[in-house]
Amino acid sequence: MTSETRSGRGANLVGAMLENRYRVDSLLARGGMSTVYRGLDTRLERPVALKVMDSQYSGDRSFVDRFEREAQSAARLHHPNIVAVYDQGVDHGADDDHVFLVMQLVEGCTLRDLIQDQGRLPLPLALSVLEPMLSALAAAHRAGMVHRDVKPENVLIGTDGMTDRKSVV
Repeated sequence: MTSETRSGRGANLVGAMLENRYRVDSLLARGGMSTVYRGLDTRLERPVALKVMDSQYSGDRSFVDRFEREAQSAARLHHPNIVAVYDQGVDHGADDDHVFLVMQLVEGCTLRDLIQDQGRLPLPLALSVLEPMLSALAAAHRAGMVHRDVKPENVLIGTDGMTDRKSVV
């Protein structure tokens, strides 16, 4: 968990319902333009990750359009090492509109967490992370997508041993 996550900057949606379907359960991470929450799809009763655009950007149509286009592109990608995008929406709240994505929840940690915990990674471990990550990037490139934010925070390591590449949309 980053210091930004612990400090709780920005709007906190924990306890809210988005579009009367997605329950926001806890804060997972904050990025430059969005916050990611652990949530629940109450219709399908499955845990999800909810990526909510910060309100300072949700009023700007160009940011919203880009967010939605990238979500549509990411949703078309099907690869075992790319986090699935399930849904996209706008919740019209009393105070703000909340533009959000609903994504596969990957239980585990980030590559940044792994490096901070273990320091320099042994070669076999580094390769076990690198191979699925490069496979995911290659699949995105074959689909005409370029990931513009490749960094350790955006590489998710699942607790089941799978490495999932987080789509930044």
